[in-house]
Amino acid sequence: MKSFSFRTKSYLFMTWAVGIVIFASRIQHVDLGTPLLLLALCVLASLAEILKVAGSTERSHYTFSFLIYGFTFALFGPTEAMLVIVVAHLVEWIWNRPPWYIQLFNTGSYVLVMEAASLVYSWINPARVHTTWQAALAIIISMAAFNMLNHLMVALVIWLARGEDFKKSGIFDFFPLMLDLTLLYFGASLSLVWNYNPYALGFFLVPLYLIYSTLRVPALERQTEIDGKTDLFNHEYFRKQLNGELARANRFDHPLSIIMADLDLLRNINSTYGHLAGDEILKGVASLMKTAVRDYDVVSRFGGEEFAILLPETRVSQAYARAEMIRTAIESAEFTVPTSITPIRVTMSFGVSQRENFSQTPDDIIHNADLALYHSKLKGRNRSFAYSNEAYVDFLISAVEATVSGEHPEQVRDAAAESTSPESFPAEPPSTEPYDSGRGTDAGKTGTPQGNGKSPASRHAVGVFTGALALLSLLSFAAIVHWMPSTVDGPGFDWLGLTTISVLIVLSEGFSIDLYARQTSISTSAIPILVTYLIFGPIGVALASVVLALSLVLKYHSPFSRFVFNFSNHLLAGTLCVGLVLLAGGNFLGLTPPYQIVTSLVAAAIMYLTTSWMVACGMSLDLGLPALQIWKEQFSWLAAYYMGIGFTAYALIFGYGHDHIVGLIVMLAPMLVLRASQKQYIDRTRQVVAELREKNQILKKNSEEIAQLNEGLLVTLSEIIELRDPYILGHSKQVTKYAMNIATRLGLNEKRIQLIRKAALLHDIGKLGIPTEILSKPGVLSPQEYAVVKQHAALGGDLVENSPSFHQLVPIIRHHHEHYNGSGYPDRLAGHDVSIEARILAVADAIDAMLSDRPYRKALPVTKVIQELYRGSGSQFDPLLVDEAIKMLGASATKESVVPDQAVRLQSILDQHQFAEKGFSGLK
Repeated sequence: MKSFSFRTKSYLFMTWAVGIVIFASRIQHVDLGTPLLLLALCVLASLAEILKVAGSTERSHYTFSFLIYGFTFALFGPTEAMLVIVVAHLVEWIWNRPPWYIQLFNTGSYVLVMEAASLVYSWINPARVHTTWQAALAIIISMAAFNMLNHLMVALVIWLARGEDFKKSGIFDFFPLMLDLTLLYFGASLSLVWNYNPYALGFFLVPLYLIYSTLRVPALERQTEIDGKTDLFNHEYFRKQLNGELARANRFDHPLSIIMADLDLLRNINSTYGHLAGDEILKGVASLMKTAVRDYDVVSRFGGEEFAILLPETRVSQAYARAEMIRTAIESAEFTVPTSITPIRVTMSFGVSQRENFSQTPDDIIHNADLALYHSKLKGRNRSFAYSNEAYVDFLISAVEATVSGEHPEQVRDAAAESTSPESFPAEPPSTEPYDSGRGTDAGKTGTPQGNGKSPASRHAVGVFTGALALLSLLSFAAIVHWMPSTVDGPGFDWLGLTTISVLIVLSEGFSIDLYARQTSISTSAIPILVTYLIFGPIGVALASVVLALSLVLKYHSPFSRFVFNFSNHLLAGTLCVGLVLLAGGNFLGLTPPYQIVTSLVAAAIMYLTTSWMVACGMSLDLGLPALQIWKEQFSWLAAYYMGIGFTAYALIFGYGHDHIVGLIVMLAPMLVLRASQKQYIDRTRQVVAELREKNQILKKNSEEIAQLNEGLLVTLSEIIELRDPYILGHSKQVTKYAMNIATRLGLNEKRIQLIRKAALLHDIGKLGIPTEILSKPGVLSPQEYAVVKQHAALGGDLVENSPSFHQLVPIIRHHHEHYNGSGYPDRLAGHDVSIEARILAVADAIDAMLSDRPYRKALPVTKVIQELYRGSGSQFDPLLVDEAIKMLGASATKESVVPDQAVRLQSILDQHQFAEKGFSGLK
């Protein structure tokens, strides 16, 4: 308070003084005819002030006290409203202890603007009659004046005290204004319900629940997991979804496939046209991939120029067809970038894998798809290969290359040919066209299950379904029209009411809030649609169905078939709702309030079940999935929302029945509250997403820097180890090279290969504890010296055991000198008691030792190394690893320049090894 300027203090004192004077003059005329109700309103307003909802910043908050103020003003008048305001702020000051001058200013400003609102109301409705259109107009304008003046007074004090203008303070932002205004209107509209039946008030408070239910919109929860550059899901979200879908696929033994994709030679594009051009291509490719998958497939940016697609309920042959469709689309696409005069073309390579058994982990499936992707790269890029039954499969030409498994190529080729039969490999992939609804909270929107890219059979089935739905809806509607006139007297042709509600439907759709999913949005059009069904009967059903279908066609530029589906779907739902009204007794407005409420709820359930199941059935024909499964996954969560729609629709019907269009408009407050809260949440979510995205980028950069630092320390440490012995310089790097080559040939996943790489670089770290004179001795070691050297394996394991970063390397380093027959050291382990990583390292270490010069001998030729490896197979080395090592050395040797006799000897050894594999002979 002391730090405030003179202008600020003057403004505060003036507000306090005026507020006190107005309240003192008003309180003398307060009507205590209903003291219990006033007491209850004071308690509710106090609770609303105490239990404020935190806003988007530390200083902002939202409160529902304006609903109480609007209700009190409309029911009693300004004096009682001022009393409720003063009591609520006094209780809030006692409870929360804000600075006294702030609380006194808030109270004074509320009293002042309430007086201004009272003057506006009296000017418009001087007779203060509550049943005329002037009364509704007076409430609307006076509450708007209250709201605007209140925000103005707060904005002025913030400007004077903090120097923040109206824009910076955010006082006049759309959401704060609309939330306060709609709560005031909502409270005023509830006064009509109170005068009619106080016990019905509880039903009209249900729309408040919809505000909070909007905060749980599933389509918004995943936006914290979006890649900032491509707007695809990121790596973490893909992993999360893969884990969940794999668990579901294992539970029901259903198929599941993934596609790994990698842009070919993006590095060249970045070098030629710049990184901005590369970013544009990544965005363009991402857009193509999003439009080429089904709604429930998950497309993500896996990292760099690599993408991943999760395809639930999809066999590997179908996933391959999808990959080929995407590959062809990308190959034929042209990308315009600022740094190139002509459009750029790119290609993409794909790898596909599937869930093959119950023991597979998500990493295993990703690894298999990666192997297929790398195989596509090796085969010249711009190719697609599937990894199936341990073989690489190209379904287009049925070409199979057997992998490490040793399965006969012809057998795998036959299996691949079977998988491309018409039953499992359709001529065209399933439809990828999105639907207009089913995932948002818009109950009124449904989409036709038709799209581009489907097979002729799928198109025919969906077309037949749409035609059957149209015929069924028209026949049902005709029966109701024929039955209705002779049974009940409807509300008549109220064209003003029909026009008003039609405008509400169009506005709800026109101002729907687009979400991140394609053609998915949130709106409140289901509420006026249901109102039209119940009030106006068949006329309302026909009109609402046409208006909604046309609104969707105009908004999404949909084909005529989608108009037919949307119209037929809602015509059928509306007809069933009218039939319900007939069963309930006839004219809806003539029913008693309890029957009206129950009928509204049941009609909302009918509308929900009919529209959602029709869409689910259409999607089932389109995608080849069970309708029940689709309904559970995409529509079941809307059930609670539709219950709220039933209550809100009844609120509008109540207003219409009481005061025609004026009552209907007054009761729009719940819809406005819901719309404002939806807009606010989505906008704030986008802001939070942007902030999280920025923080994730910083964390990612820090993580990469730490990884680079650790890598540098690892290499430096391996070089320090080798500096102690000049004869083995470069030994660790060569061992690493051989070990990773063998591991790759075996098909180990990337995580295990990296583990082997780290262990190979540090496998001799125990030699730091061996005397230098022994390590660099030029002659053969004595038994005692050799016993000292053998200690380096156990010593190395002990050295890295206490480091959390290297803890996984302990068994590999400790056991890399164990023998396959158990004669090694330090623990004399045998066979598979030694990890596969340690067995690989043992072979790689021996290969480099034999191929390198030592103080006591020269390097052995490759042919001799192969002989020694084969001689140690089954005793010192794992036979499987020896086979792979010999193939590696044989391939390497044939590429090198060797003397003729050495090449002959090498070929002889390889031939003998080949015969030995087949059981004809063996080398001794």
